[in-house]
Amino acid sequence: MDAGLARVGLAICDPDERLAVPLEVIPAGVAFPAIRTIVSRDGVQGVVLGLPLTPRGLEEESARMARKLGDRIERSLGLPVEYEDERFTSVEAERLDARAQSPRGSGSRHSSDDLAAVLILEQFLARRRTEARAHAADAAEDGGRTDA
Repeated sequence: MDAGLARVGLAICDPDERLAVPLEVIPAGVAFPAIRTIVSRDGVQGVVLGLPLTPRGLEEESARMARKLGDRIERSLGLPVEYEDERFTSVEAERLDARAQSPRGSGSRHSSDDLAAVLILEQFLARRRTEARAHAADAAEDGGRTDA
């Protein structure tokens, strides 16, 4: 991980991929061993890594480090790895965290790192559901055609 990244938030979803929940926040330097433990303990079937792109959508050093971690997970753990654009998730997580701490909020305290992990996973799951619906609609449309 890059030197500016001290912690990594981890989240997990249910088997039906409907609910993402925060797991823990870990030091960036132990991300792989922590992921390996979670994969073994929780029977994880795949990993989604946030891809830290620049505001213009470019990959720089931190994105290369995320891909390096993803390659290690694929090689060592034999799991599929997907990447999700994580731009603005930290800002949104900080906004949500501040709102939760407000007098009208629930009062539950989460770090912005674990909230960002949940947001990244939720974003990935929503995109995957949308793509699946679009694919099903295309398949239904193709199934109704006849060639002359």
